[in-house]
Order: sequence, then C-alpha cells, then structure tokens
Amino acid sequence: MLEAARRCPSSLTQAATELMVEVGYTAMTMRKLALRVGILPGSLYHHVDCKQDLLLNVVLDIIERRKQAWENSGQPQDLHAYVRYALARQVAFPQEEMVLRHEVRHLDDRHRLWLERAMGLLAEPLHQIIEGGCFIGRYRVSDPDRAATAILAIIESANSLRFGNAPFDESWIEQHTLRVCNALLKPEHCPA
Repeated sequence: MLEAARRCPSSLTQAATELMVEVGYTAMTMRKLALRVGILPGSLYHHVDCKQDLLLNVVLDIIERRKQAWENSGQPQDLHAYVRYALARQVAFPQEEMVLRHEVRHLDDRHRLWLERAMGLLAEPLHQIIEGGCFIGRYRVSDPDRAATAILAIIESANSLRFGNAPFDESWIEQHTLRVCNALLKPEHCPA
C-alpha cells in the first residue's frame, strides 16, 4: 500500500469502510468507529492521526486490493479480460465502489495527491495492455496514460447502468463497455 499516512490495522480499515458505507464519511465519527471496533475513542489516535487520514487509508486499501486482485487473477493481459475483471469487481464489491464514488470527494488537497498517485498505480496494468496493443498495431493512441484514465472512467460509469430506471443486464454492459473502450483505442481519424 502507498504510505501516505500511518497505516491502520486491517481490522480498523475494514470497520471504517463498513461504517462509511452504512452512514457515509460525514456522519461517521471517530466515536462511532471506536464503538464498532471495541476500543476507547482516544485509542484510535494511536493508529491514525485524523479522520482524513483514516479515509485515505480506506481508499488506498481498496485500490491496493483491486490491483492485487487483478495481478493474482491469472487473466490474460488483454483489454477484454481487464474490462470483464473490473466490471465483475464492481458487482462483487459494491461497498468499494460506493466509497470510491461518493467518499473521495471529502479528501483535502494533500490527501488527493496520494489518491491520484494510487489511481495511477491502479491504471498501470491497463496502461501496459494499451502500450502492448499499440506496439503490435492493435491500438492507435498517442497518450496511453490518458487512454488508460479514460477507460477507467468508462468502466466506472458502467456501474450507473445497473441502477437506473431500466437496469441493463451484465452481458450488455460488458459488450457496450468493451465496444466504447475499443473505439477509444482505435480512433477513426488515425491513419492505419
């Protein structure tokens, strides 16, 4: 995990994640968290300096778990496998998605720098897939970093299709997301 602040014990990070999902970062208090983990509120500060650092620890932990899960998945290192993995992760771990989507807005500027750095690490596998595709002529993009960031945003937006007035089925979401990602990587205006 990126070391942005003192690292919390995993049990504390997990309890904070659960509490953020249940009541949100704003309504979560250190007192509520201490009660949940069974310690005195003042004892929390032996593990974390402030509530912001706790939020950052939670977010970095989620990002690290996602990156490790991809690395350990044994999936082929291609775009389809990555998209399928990321979409399945959204479904399997909705609490992670909720924290990343709704709670990171509470991070201050100092903590956002750590978030951006961690998101860059999360995009590394995708960046490598894109660079490899460009090398063999499958993709045509001038900036693989931006393309990877855009694809992560496309994948993130797929989650909103699950919860709209007329939710889409998972196979349609996967096909549509992959089609949009491929279109991004093979722009029409680029020469062959």
